[in-house]
Amino acid sequence: IQEELHRWKQDNFHQVLQLEGARQIGKTTELLKFAYQNYEYTVYVNLASDPYHFLEVVQNGCTPIEMEKYCRRAKLPHFVNGQNTILVIDEIQQDSAVYNAIRTLNGNLACDVAVTGSYLGRILGEKDFFLPAGTIYSCRMFPLSFLEFSRVFGKENSLKQLDLFGKSSLREYEALQQLYQIYVQIGGYPEAVKRYKATENIDACYGVIGRLLDTFKEESRNYFTSPREVEIFDIVYREAFQEMCSEKKGSGKNIVEKITSLVKAGTDVIVSKSEISNAVVWLKYTGILGTCSLANEGNIRNIIPDRRLYYMDCGIASYIGKKYTMEPSAVTGLLAETFVYNELHRLFGVPFGERKVKEDEVCFSVFHSYELDFMITDRENTVYGIEVKAKDGEPQSLKVFIDKKFVDKGIVLKQTKGGRSALFDTIPIYAAGCRFPYCLDEGQME
Repeated sequence: IQEELHRWKQDNFHQVLQLEGARQIGKTTELLKFAYQNYEYTVYVNLASDPYHFLEVVQNGCTPIEMEKYCRRAKLPHFVNGQNTILVIDEIQQDSAVYNAIRTLNGNLACDVAVTGSYLGRILGEKDFFLPAGTIYSCRMFPLSFLEFSRVFGKENSLKQLDLFGKSSLREYEALQQLYQIYVQIGGYPEAVKRYKATENIDACYGVIGRLLDTFKEESRNYFTSPREVEIFDIVYREAFQEMCSEKKGSGKNIVEKITSLVKAGTDVIVSKSEISNAVVWLKYTGILGTCSLANEGNIRNIIPDRRLYYMDCGIASYIGKKYTMEPSAVTGLLAETFVYNELHRLFGVPFGERKVKEDEVCFSVFHSYELDFMITDRENTVYGIEVKAKDGEPQSLKVFIDKKFVDKGIVLKQTKGGRSALFDTIPIYAAGCRFPYCLDEGQME
């Protein structure tokens, strides 16, 4: 995210930076790190706890004089209205008046302006908020990727340089495999990663994740209009996981219909599709759930959106799998797919000019009784069919998709050193995202 922040600073259009992302992934930490390293003066405002009344700056015209008054109230240094100053407004979702004044602040002040907060997707749909089109430079932040996780443990270069087809040392494969097995259990939320680094205790990390989910639930009460919505929201946590574990998840049926059926079958709560839809949408806004589209009948150009759910962090999926009674083999397979989904999903979250992929998001596909885990297209229009294997077995669906010429290149992702065959390549699962599009260097070509 630091690279993206630097691109914004070098942009010539003087837009407001809006840094979005789930709660507790380090947005404020990274934004302030960037501010203190790149500006002489930083004015930090936290609207969740603002005893110095930044709203008065907005109400009185968003002028440099009002900024100076605010700095005096907050006992900050004299306000310098220039390019060496950045105004950082945290928890921007707390006040619609401040958010709606973004354009005015940006126009009246010569300094840079950056805002951040969670739940922005939800609040911008409310009547008191409006999107200042043309004013915003939007960035999205995620939990740590596996590459970033590897950096924490000194294995980033090893992951970048690893031969995907078995020619590196066994020690390198084993070290990265061990990190992968930790990552799919604790995920990439910074506090969970720090807890593991300090304790090497998975259960301690689950304690962090449990508290994080409790925070999501409590904060959700501020956005739901009735206690019933909170109750349904809590049920959908579990039932969304059950839907992901279901053997029928590849049917391509509507997500809301499937979860509604599961809730009705598994609880005494009488619910409607609209109530379940609201809960699912909210889980997307909070960054807990992500959706995957369907490439209908193997056709990458015939996309039906939002036909499968995934948790946006392996740690959350693993925690819920441990908390509720689930079939162990189904949970193992789901965690492997969740890992790959998130690694591929990140490929779409970079500036358009730097993307390695086409389309809007990664998708899966169903052809007759065959389900392919993922399909993705690179910048050269090569369509990759990807099958994730949590255990040994032939990739039957992938073979069918290759035979039907639905995909140009077949990839099996599993816990392996990698290998090649005439029909498809097998590569280590932990290389799914950072090494896409899985090309061999010229020196490695056979």
